[in-house]
Amino acid sequence: MPIPPASDPLLHFLASSLFNHGKLARAKRVVSRILLYIHALTRAPPLPILRHALITAIKKQRIRVGVHAVLAATKNKTGKTVEERLAREIIAVVNGDSKVIIDKELAHKQAMFNRGNALVK
Repeated sequence: MPIPPASDPLLHFLASSLFNHGKLARAKRVVSRILLYIHALTRAPPLPILRHALITAIKKQRIRVGVHAVLAATKNKTGKTVEERLAREIIAVVNGDSKVIIDKELAHKQAMFNRGNALVK
């Protein structure tokens, strides 16, 4: 398994989204374990899977929205650890059977409906 670079901006952003009360080292450990779970479940390099999942989960170019959507979707999931829940949710996004995808499509439908109701001057 190729080891992703330590200075990868996506991994740093994911870790900074996860860390709580100044515990960045713990958040980086969680991100490392997420990558390990993704690799264990798919037997594929984890970083491209993570990138594809976050790009699938976003609207336009907002990575923050994708990260927070995946994090919010794991709140009510079953799993032993945060790492396992996040890895399973990321794989579900890539497979297309995640709540994140459904929420994204629902928001798009609502936006298209509201666009049709906008007053034109």
